[in-house]
Amino acid sequence: MSFLPAISFFALLMVLPILVSLRRTAAAGMQFFCLGCTLSAVAIVSMMVADMVSALLPVVLGYAALISACLFIFLGFRDLLALSAPTFLLPALALAAGIIGIVVSLNGDGSLGARLLIAVGLASALLLVAGLAVLDCWPKARRACHTVIIISAAIGCAALVHALSPLHQTVGTSASHTALAFEFALAAMRATFLPLLFVAVILTVQSRIIAGLRTAIARDGLTGALSRGALIEMGERIFADCLARHRPLAFLLLDLDYFKQINDHYGHACGDIALKHFAETVSAFLDGRGAFGRIGGEEFGLILPDHTEEQATALAEAICRTVRETPVTRVHQRIRLTVSIGIATAAPGDTITEVMIRADLALYDSKADGRDRCTIAKQRQIGASARALAAAAAQLRQSDSPEQEQAAPRQATRRYRS
Repeated sequence: MSFLPAISFFALLMVLPILVSLRRTAAAGMQFFCLGCTLSAVAIVSMMVADMVSALLPVVLGYAALISACLFIFLGFRDLLALSAPTFLLPALALAAGIIGIVVSLNGDGSLGARLLIAVGLASALLLVAGLAVLDCWPKARRACHTVIIISAAIGCAALVHALSPLHQTVGTSASHTALAFEFALAAMRATFLPLLFVAVILTVQSRIIAGLRTAIARDGLTGALSRGALIEMGERIFADCLARHRPLAFLLLDLDYFKQINDHYGHACGDIALKHFAETVSAFLDGRGAFGRIGGEEFGLILPDHTEEQATALAEAICRTVRETPVTRVHQRIRLTVSIGIATAAPGDTITEVMIRADLALYDSKADGRDRCTIAKQRQIGASARALAAAAAQLRQSDSPEQEQAAPRQATRRYRS
């Protein structure tokens, strides 16, 4: 009797609680993997008992539990990989894997079929673990990874049925290097295949959960645009890359016009709808160009690598036109939206903060000149007075009141420009 299946059994007992805990996160396929892990442990115990007492009943129970475990593993992969597999395919794969493993076992460990199945099964186990590891790293190769995972799981399950079988009939006891290599491969299948399989599943699910949390943090919950922190972090990387490669870069600061009046007249729920509609409209128009995110309130930022001042201005004017021509529809009401935009381009020696401040001052000019327009910022040194003026302009925009903005310090802005 080999003690190697016992190693696999205890490893499965340690893995099972982790699978159960992931099942509570509503991760796809985890209920099937939990059942597969449980039945695998039952199958291993049954096979060990059958090996000790040489009785038929534990053998039958062991095979039934192992083939059922293979079926649940396939069902788990179907949900985890979101496969549209026919209903009959997965039970057929599990049954075929079990039959192949049993038939090969009846011919003994010394047969060519046994050696070939164990060798291919061990290679399939490695491919299975590698396929799960790269599944979410290479989106373009996802279909190929799905195929590799399912085929490898089927071959691995067939090899496992043979490796755990108590029906082995050993043919010959050669001490050749080939025989020693086969014994080592057989031992590896008995001890490591199932634990490695479920550990790979756990790591895949955990990486998806972490990726989901990062996405949730990086996205604004209301509009789906990048959050302020994610936008600035991405902007710093884009900014540094463009300056290092001497490529142009522009920053657009967008602000919805009369947003306070929308909230006051239609309610804050409608204001939220307007913000979401605006973000979706601009994102659809951009179609992946640049990094678009919500800075706060009704202010949004857009970082445009490889855009000159002329290109950024043309894009900003197109955004103004698109927003103007795409009103919010609420019940039987159509709420017309407009946006004001400040445009600033990066120059050698600039920091992203300085570019954003210049765009903020240009946005204030767009607001003061009548809204629904874009204004290009002047290249200037950003000192303490400019930062204070940008902060004052932002506070004035929060009121979004024409009367209050008419009393704004435009003369101070003009003096600063000169």
